[in-house]
Amino acid sequence: EKTKDDSEKATPESAEKVEADKKAKADADADAKKDADKLAAEKKYYLTDVKPKVDTMMSLYDKAWNELWKPTFEGLGTTVDVYTAYGNMKQLEQRYDSLYKTIGSIDGSGLSKENEEKFNEFKTNMKNAAMWRGEAAEKARKMFDEGNYSPSKFDKVKTDVSYADNEMMLAILALTTLEMALGVDRDE
Repeated sequence: EKTKDDSEKATPESAEKVEADKKAKADADADAKKDADKLAAEKKYYLTDVKPKVDTMMSLYDKAWNELWKPTFEGLGTTVDVYTAYGNMKQLEQRYDSLYKTIGSIDGSGLSKENEEKFNEFKTNMKNAAMWRGEAAEKARKMFDEGNYSPSKFDKVKTDVSYADNEMMLAILALTTLEMALGVDRDE
């Protein structure tokens, strides 16, 4: 008799538990779908509104260096005279100053709070990288203008280039972390 009472009591509780579990699973599935939809919309926003601008800025960052800095220092004394070197450094300085100002204008407000923080970290580091390359160009320009090619002057220029490289590495790390969170393949 006692066993029968226990089993009758257990059955309604078990049925309630099964229903509660079903509801919890349905709620979790709905939340997961909502999160997936939100992530998909955020990824689409990033790919259409943000990534093209980021790619352009990164391209301009490297293009200025490859077009002006490298040929100047590789050809110095042979194919590049001091006047050309000075002009190239002045132009390079202007490009990086312009890039510095432009990077900050890329809008990432359509990203989630966490992803926007990562994007802002990228922008800050990339602006710093552009600033340091601009500083290096300015010091090199002054070096050419004054005709002072002392090792200490050149060492200061190389230090700024090193700072720029470090900042760019941090920018790329932040961007990679952001893109991984969004499920973006860099080649998309």
